[in-house]
Amino acid sequence: MDDVVNINKRLTKFLVGEDNDQNGVADAMDRLQKVDMTINILKDTKIGQTIAKLRKHEAELVASKAKDLLKKWKALASRPSDSDIKVDTDAKSEPGIPKPRVSPTTSETSVKETPKRASLPVFNRGGPAFEFIPKGLQEVRATVRRKLKEILDLADEELRGESEIIAVSIEVAMAKEYKMDSARNTNEGKKEYTNKYRQLSFNLKKNAVLRQELLLHTISGDQLIKMTPDELATEERKKEMDQLRDDAFQRARLDWAEANADKINKVCGIKDPRGLFTCGRCKSTNTSNTQQQTRSADEPMTVFVICHDCGKRWKC
Repeated sequence: MDDVVNINKRLTKFLVGEDNDQNGVADAMDRLQKVDMTINILKDTKIGQTIAKLRKHEAELVASKAKDLLKKWKALASRPSDSDIKVDTDAKSEPGIPKPRVSPTTSETSVKETPKRASLPVFNRGGPAFEFIPKGLQEVRATVRRKLKEILDLADEELRGESEIIAVSIEVAMAKEYKMDSARNTNEGKKEYTNKYRQLSFNLKKNAVLRQELLLHTISGDQLIKMTPDELATEERKKEMDQLRDDAFQRARLDWAEANADKINKVCGIKDPRGLFTCGRCKSTNTSNTQQQTRSADEPMTVFVICHDCGKRWKC
């Protein structure tokens, strides 16, 4: 995993323009082809997000290798898990037909070599176990599945292969969370179910990275419905919200003027920071003052002074 982390750092530098060595990046991606990749490594290192961004790179060599990696990893995510492979050792054999013997060594080896996939419901697209809109499904649930598939289909063509399965896994997780599949379902549960769909729909349409993580099985449906608004938002939106929080914090500070005195002086074109008052403690003139009405309206305002060198405060 350490090698994958180092390669991810190298590719990230290439994405932001700190590294322009296309051949070096191509070699790094060739090394990724040789890595025995698993779902857990993809999830922990976030390498899938980086490669997904590189598939649209202007350098054809880099973009081509990125697409090859995505196809390979997508096939990895589509493999059945160990729990999907069952050997019925108790089944009775027909008369005259000997029961096939299973080699313990071969069985153990095959189990060890089968990678574990993300915690998503397993559906067999070709068999009867998977049906996108099964008969008898509530109309609201069927509509949600169709809408989620439409949103997931906004991703690039090479990632759309499992949009139906992912849409079903998300909807099933929502239905379980709000008891839509229970006879005891209430109007309150339906309302919460609908509100959750609106939240996911809004964010998935805007967040291409989140769509990619779902289609690459980095995030499961159960994980998605428990994500906070901050986690669902795009990187740009997260930065905006962080800035809004910081602005609100700054406005609430009582010492904002003192902490930003240099910025205020620079904006106002004040080059000499000397104030009208001299500090009685350190004799500095680097002071500032404010006035507040602390007495009756017909009395003069009280002047509050602070020394920016030693921190002494007084009023006069």
